[in-house]
Amino acid sequence: MLRYAKILSAIFLLLPTMALADTASDVSLPMWQQGSGGYYLRGVFAGGVESDLLVDTGSSYVVLSRDTMARLKRDGATAYLRTIRGATAAGRVMQVKVYSVSELALGDRCVLHNIEAVALPGADRDILGLSALRRLQPFAMQFEPAVLSVSACSSPDEVTLATAVN
Repeated sequence: MLRYAKILSAIFLLLPTMALADTASDVSLPMWQQGSGGYYLRGVFAGGVESDLLVDTGSSYVVLSRDTMARLKRDGATAYLRTIRGATAAGRVMQVKVYSVSELALGDRCVLHNIEAVALPGADRDILGLSALRRLQPFAMQFEPAVLSVSACSSPDEVTLATAVN
């Protein structure tokens, strides 16, 4: 019986440490609000293409402006995946091409690979939609201070290590 008590006490001593380890991997990404009321965060796509991304849980995909998509294509950071029929927030239905974007860094501790993105004709801003956000789950937004807290990021160090191993 004493042996089981020691095992249980060891488990209870380790549980808080394990919980701290889980929260230590969370990343807080600072956001800011622009005049339209939306919240934005800074992103850097493959090839150093920088962007202010509107955080939008109502968008199914990462949406890229024509300019951002052109820079990514020029740098060879995209690959065509498929064409889908999609609807804009205004209800306009159109055919759009879906691309895989090789890399998106959010802040200095979060890197995503092979993100699905679309380039909508006439899009004047870049949007961080669900095709990226679902990869960061669980995530939470808070507004004072404006922060997007994410859980499932690869750190730049992990990416460098994985590249070196392959």
